Amino acid sequence: MNHKPVWFLGEISKELCDKAVGEFKLVPAKSASMGENGTFNNNSHRNTTVRFISPNHWLTTDMRSFGEHANQACKWNYDISGNENIQFAEYAVGQHYRWHVDNFPLGFQKFDRKVTVIILMSDPADYEGGDLFIRLYQDFKPELKKGSVIAFPSILEHMVTPVTKGLRYSATMWLNGPCFK
Repeated sequence: MNHKPVWFLGEISKELCDKAVGEFKLVPAKSASMGENGTFNNNSHRNTTVRFISPNHWLTTDMRSFGEHANQACKWNYDISGNENIQFAEYAVGQHYRWHVDNFPLGFQKFDRKVTVIILMSDPADYEGGDLFIRLYQDFKPELKKGSVIAFPSILEHMVTPVTKGLRYSATMWLNGPCFK
């Protein structure tokens, strides 16, 4: 196989994580929803607090660059034409997100999510549970630390297990492009 299904892109500094988290927390929070237009709420499947960050935030450019680099380096070769705003997620005790994909293959939209880029914004020593798993040939648990950046095709199933202690923060961005290309 000449391509990687998941790509570790490195990390951003702990100081930049702390700066971004401080700025993100100024945005009003809401309960996460699911579905193409965010119209479906099901806390048994997804129980998370989210904030959507301005497209002008300084981290937007970095996250897009990470995703574009992964798309080329992994030879996914998706047709990328844009990105969504950063979603800052907070997982408190009991919060989770069961197995899901990030794209909408039967949404019959003009554009769809192609690449998911995630930055772990908190130190794993500050929480328990909250593990990211990606379903590949078998369930894969990347070893992430504060500031780790990972990207993968949005069609891959993934989940975050329930947090059992503390708070887990992550920033997610989706790169999108024309459907079926």
